[in-house]
Amino acid sequence: MQTDNLILTGFRATGKTSVGRIVAARLRWDFRDTDELARQRLGAPIAEIVARHGWPFFRAAEAQLLRELAAMRHTVLATGGGAIEHEKEWRGLRQCALVVWLDADSDTIRRRLQADPDSGHQRPSLTGQAVADEIELLLERRRPMYAAGSDLRLDTAGSTPDQLADAIIQNIRR
Repeated sequence: MQTDNLILTGFRATGKTSVGRIVAARLRWDFRDTDELARQRLGAPIAEIVARHGWPFFRAAEAQLLRELAAMRHTVLATGGGAIEHEKEWRGLRQCALVVWLDADSDTIRRRLQADPDSGHQRPSLTGQAVADEIELLLERRRPMYAAGSDLRLDTAGSTPDQLADAIIQNIRR
């Protein structure tokens, strides 16, 4: 597989954006974040978009964005946690990319979300459930997708973004 791109996938608060920025800077590649691109394109924060139009509208816009990003080169792409659910678009993205799943246990994710003052505004609930229950439910559903749709899994719970970036770059250079 030729690695022209790096795609970071994983649940919310696993470090995709932080790690992605570091890797992109070290490789001198472009950095893109699908959540940020969606906010720019749709003209509002994701929570506001979802409140106004619902999750299906946001997911359709996200799928369109993923289709467009399949043409990128020398780019590190941090995807939203649910992007992995777009099976057809995901296959297109993977063609010239190393896909790294940044994983963490539910307690680590919950702590990170609670420590982030912007989390509630930027990351709307997908299920309407309490945060801890939603994390468990979505992780159970998505973990098999992350595993099947990735080339490498890194546990982020005990590592710094710099350490994770080092591990990713070592894999790209192999």
